[in-house]
Amino acid sequence: MAHPRGPITDRQVMYREMQRTIPGLDAMYRLVHALIASHAQAAPQVLVVGAGGGREIEEFRNSDSIGCITAIDPSARNLETARAAVGRSAASPDVSFIVGTVDDLPDDEKFDIVTSLLVMHHLPDDGSKLDYLRGLRQRLAPGGQLIHADVCFDENEDFDRLTPALRAHADILGVSADAVRLELEAIPKLPVVSGARTGVLFSEAGLTEPQEVFRTLWYRCWVSTGSQI
Repeated sequence: MAHPRGPITDRQVMYREMQRTIPGLDAMYRLVHALIASHAQAAPQVLVVGAGGGREIEEFRNSDSIGCITAIDPSARNLETARAAVGRSAASPDVSFIVGTVDDLPDDEKFDIVTSLLVMHHLPDDGSKLDYLRGLRQRLAPGGQLIHADVCFDENEDFDRLTPALRAHADILGVSADAVRLELEAIPKLPVVSGARTGVLFSEAGLTEPQEVFRTLWYRCWVSTGSQI
């Protein structure tokens, strides 16, 4: 069936299928929605960084407790997936789409909430992760909150030990073998850092110690603020 923004592509189908392999990942997005809805600022302004997958937009778009959403991603092609998610959801908050990075936003543009969900684990820990977090910190309004999720494990053996659980979960849900294979092939190639290293990077970026609010297998989610500066 065609959707308002056009048909769902095979690429989008595989993206969603790969997400289905992760136990409880939908719950993480609902929790992020709840964290935004519970923010002290009424109808907070939200910046979604790395919005190309569209999963955040699909979740947040149906909320009357969220103000305007700015969705940014360096890939115009990926951002079309997020646009399609808007077309499939009942619109309430306004959503604007920007092809680029946080550095492309006006210097004085600030947000009550910045989300970075499953983005930073693609960046090498050669200063790129730290620069990325500093950029997110600079986008926080006074009293603003960063919600950050990443692939994270302390030892490579942690990934190996948890792999059978992911395979079993995917089998229970009937997830395609291709999606499972792509997920398990991708993770070891990522420049993943430990939870302890994540904390150090947050501190160096001028963010408070990240509070872990969610974990499933090798996926974690934290909240932090910029009150150290």
